[in-house]
Amino acid sequence: MDKSPIAKWIEANSGKETFGNALRELVSYACAEWIRRSGGGLLPPEEALSRVLLAHACDGPLDEWLEDPAAHSGEIAAFCESLKSRPLPAELAGDAPSVLDLRGVACPRNAVRSRLVMAGYPCGKVLEIWLDNGSPIENVPASLVADGHKVLNREKKADYWVLKVVKPDNKE
Repeated sequence: MDKSPIAKWIEANSGKETFGNALRELVSYACAEWIRRSGGGLLPPEEALSRVLLAHACDGPLDEWLEDPAAHSGEIAAFCESLKSRPLPAELAGDAPSVLDLRGVACPRNAVRSRLVMAGYPCGKVLEIWLDNGSPIENVPASLVADGHKVLNREKKADYWVLKVVKPDNKE
């Protein structure tokens, strides 16, 4: 059976130093093309990836794959190939979701996922991030601030925290 163009590209580039970053870009562009082709609009690749992560529109743990893309190149290739024929979920057709529920997501995955989402989240739009008590509420805000985002509010609910974060129009 012939290999897909993505599988051939992965095989040809897997030993290169920039391979992990290139795989992240590949996923971002595949998500942007999926949304565009399905009538969801033309989005920058980072924003498309952010929306896919927010909508949980992947059959697997995309955020986990993107933590160590080289180790998950096969899953990433299959995901990107599947987007060529997969229908667009309703969650991806409108505006970007405004809530990222990370309750039950272990550290440091919650920080990684929030950073991936915020990297492509629209400037000036507030994202609500739901976090567990303990290290998530201690570590996630700090990682977002380190990336230049502004934490507007932290509010304690019954058994979790609501963090309101915005990506400024111009990072200083």
